[in-house]
Amino acid sequence: MLSTTLVYSQSGASVLLGLTLLILTEFGEWVKIGAVSRLRNYAGLLIVVAAYLLIILQLPLGTAFQLGNDEGFEVIKPFLCSKGYNLYTEIWNDQPPVFTVILTAAFRICGDSIMTARLVSVALGLMLIATFYELVRRRSGTWAAVFGTFFLVASPSVLLLSVSVMLEGPAVGTALLAALLTFQWRKSRHRLWLLASGAAMALALQIKLTAALVAPALLSELLLLSAADVGKSRIRTALVHTLVWGASLIAVFVLIGLTFGKGSLKTSWESHTGAAFDSEFGRPEDHKFDPRLLRSHIECVVAAVVATIVATSRKRLSEISFPLVLLLTVSAVHAVHRPWWNYYYLHLAVPLAWLTGWIVNEMLQRILTSYPKGWLRLASARTWRMLALCILVAAPIARSERRLEDTIRNLRQRETVSANPIVEKMRQYAGRAKWVYSDSGIYPFHARLLVPPELAIVMPKRFWSGQITTQQIVETCKRYQTEMLVLPVYTARPEWKVLLDAEYSLVTTDNKYLLYVAKRIKEQPP
Repeated sequence: MLSTTLVYSQSGASVLLGLTLLILTEFGEWVKIGAVSRLRNYAGLLIVVAAYLLIILQLPLGTAFQLGNDEGFEVIKPFLCSKGYNLYTEIWNDQPPVFTVILTAAFRICGDSIMTARLVSVALGLMLIATFYELVRRRSGTWAAVFGTFFLVASPSVLLLSVSVMLEGPAVGTALLAALLTFQWRKSRHRLWLLASGAAMALALQIKLTAALVAPALLSELLLLSAADVGKSRIRTALVHTLVWGASLIAVFVLIGLTFGKGSLKTSWESHTGAAFDSEFGRPEDHKFDPRLLRSHIECVVAAVVATIVATSRKRLSEISFPLVLLLTVSAVHAVHRPWWNYYYLHLAVPLAWLTGWIVNEMLQRILTSYPKGWLRLASARTWRMLALCILVAAPIARSERRLEDTIRNLRQRETVSANPIVEKMRQYAGRAKWVYSDSGIYPFHARLLVPPELAIVMPKRFWSGQITTQQIVETCKRYQTEMLVLPVYTARPEWKVLLDAEYSLVTTDNKYLLYVAKRIKEQPP
């Protein structure tokens, strides 16, 4: 499995540009330190990477029908692109092009299987984990990085996003890489690192625009580092550094847009600005952040508060300035932004895990320095303080470990492709069918059947922005003479009734979706 992962990683150079920059960043530090320091610095990273890959080996990447809820959107686009259809001009898409371009290249090189797509996601998930580890280590040391990375992987939704074919993990991971390159610039003060950081952020934004949430924390670090320069021209220096970084970001962002994203501006703008009511999906305002989600992550929420208090009292806020600014940014944005989707929790998980790793490391160091010599004396207040600290360290670790264990168990128990009755029936009729319409692209993808390009992505946002209606979907299906329809069981759209009654027969269901097959091919011999 490890060797297969590496093969897929090497096959798409653009896929792993982030990992390449990460390696180059580390090489710049490698040549400056001795062998003992290298081993100490990289031992933690090796442990983190090995643990991540060990978890990955337990997951059904090649057999699970669906991991993340949005996998259908992200696999059907590159599947159609690999068959010769063009993104934006033929395939409706409201997201930036980079992730789809990466998966299209992977499908053409390695085959259009779900294993290919998920291995690309695993590689980018590895970049997220490794980059996060390095950010924390450079600011707070190895043990804080190890603890913080554990809390990140154990956070709600993070492991799922690391292995699912979805945009959020790759976008955030690449944005964190941009921050790491800024940290590297702090050490060398060579503007090439600033240019690389701006390029990485542009790449992140061209994966998904939510990567912009990391920009305020990154820019605050850039300004703080510039302000530390000796001399009277600190403001001018900070402005120059910011302009260099911003110029690189804009140049690379525009270059990617002109190369791969022609036609994306109109659909993206309309999708993110239009708003309408839809009887089935409601309104964007109906999907808002539920504070009760924090209950499942309460150990890290409490730890983050404690970390902020401790760092403030010890005048060490500079050590946690990056996660604090990031936490404030995402909290402010998601308090007002609609709609909220649960995979956005990754934005909160990153700073919360960082702060938790920092405070757990601080308490652990306190325990090691306060450990009473000789036998424990129950009458000693020092002994009881140490035991209390041990409990405070163990509690968040134990709770996070239990959640991680439940997440792994849940992923391992996912329904397999071969067990899904709809996919099985679709494959039986595949020789007699060319076009399929499905609310979820995961069904035609597993069946290796084409979807009308303009109907590849049908999501609430498209209805809310007024870019599509159910009647338009029905008319398009008639025009393409789609042989199969996969519709949700809860659909109550009257626009479908006449077409279904006249031309289709209900064949099977998986209790979430219904498969209808055109009567003209159902009656044909196989």
